[in-house]
Amino acid sequence: MGSSTQPKLPVIDLFLKSLNLNSSSWPTRCDEVRCALEEYGCFIAVYDGVASELRDTTFLASQELFSLPTEVKAKNISDTPYNAYVGSLPMAPLYESLGIENATTTEAAETFTKLMWPSGNQSFSYVLLYIFLFYICIQ
Repeated sequence: MGSSTQPKLPVIDLFLKSLNLNSSSWPTRCDEVRCALEEYGCFIAVYDGVASELRDTTFLASQELFSLPTEVKAKNISDTPYNAYVGSLPMAPLYESLGIENATTTEAAETFTKLMWPSGNQSFSYVLLYIFLFYICIQ
């Protein structure tokens, strides 16, 4: 009987204060992500600089968002590539994404939230606002 070893997924630190589009580490990190996705289709993302409460809240909000019916998520349309709902692809049946046009504005966050939850979802709006504020702080 032969032993089978599990492949070790790459671990990539996505929270670096120095990681911005103009830094020398940006192309290296992009290459790491590309290679991980090409070889494994995924990677383990590390966010040590992010408070665990914010991280957990963000993942719960994402789970709530992607648990919505496909008909609701499909309302998110855009002429801009990757800023709409993408899902139900024959070659990637488990893949889904939702883009938010002008995601770094509170107006866009509110518009997106109202589109997904017409009767409102204040906690989701707050999560988007916290993410936006966090993004501003690390820039």
